[in-house]
Amino acid sequence: MTPTETDMSLRATSIARGLLRTERAVGIISIEQGTLRLTCRSGGFYWIMLEDARVYRGKTFIKAHELQPKFIDTMERAGW
Repeated sequence: MTPTETDMSLRATSIARGLLRTERAVGIISIEQGTLRLTCRSGGFYWIMLEDARVYRGKTFIKAHELQPKFIDTMERAGW
């Protein structure tokens, strides 16, 4: 893994922790095809791309919507 990939993976992990700490997500973090997947408290899932830490939310990944950068940054800070 290059340093850039490591940094992105660390960011993705921090975002996942932030979602759990703020109780927007519940349960265990799972890894699926280059994403971290968490269960969304209000239904559906969050998918966090390990490669670039983009975050999507929806019932299925295909129908999921990308979340706003400010929200993602806030979740990252909450995960530190």
